[in-house]
Amino acid sequence: MRPGDAPVLTLLRESLGFHSQRQSVLADNIANANTPNFVPRDIEEAQFHRALQNELRGSVSAATSVAMAANRPGHITPSGGDAGNRTYRAVSAPDSETTVNGNAVSLEEQMVRAQDNRIRYETALGLYEKSLGLIRMAARPVAR
Repeated sequence: MRPGDAPVLTLLRESLGFHSQRQSVLADNIANANTPNFVPRDIEEAQFHRALQNELRGSVSAATSVAMAANRPGHITPSGGDAGNRTYRAVSAPDSETTVNGNAVSLEEQMVRAQDNRIRYETALGLYEKSLGLIRMAARPVAR
């Protein structure tokens, strides 16, 4: 197993991908705050949790079996290679109020969601960087 294939790194990459896509959806909602009849969208965290469960099941079975290796650019990537590249489906998530023109975006609610999402992204990124640092430290040769 390569150091980058550690299960914790796979989970953190998946988390970064989810929060990145969610930030894009939330930014789209904020950009359309004055568009008539616009209904805001969001990505359900349940989708993310299902993806994590599948990733955990895959990493457990991959650890006990022989995995395919891609050693040339045209080859199919190994099963764990798509972590963080998964796409999530945005669903309608109207806010608490709708304006006269039919717009259901509440800027306050969207900004709170965007801020919460940013904090979660930065936390996952920090954990990812720290985990890589620990792997690098463990891989360094011992000075004698």
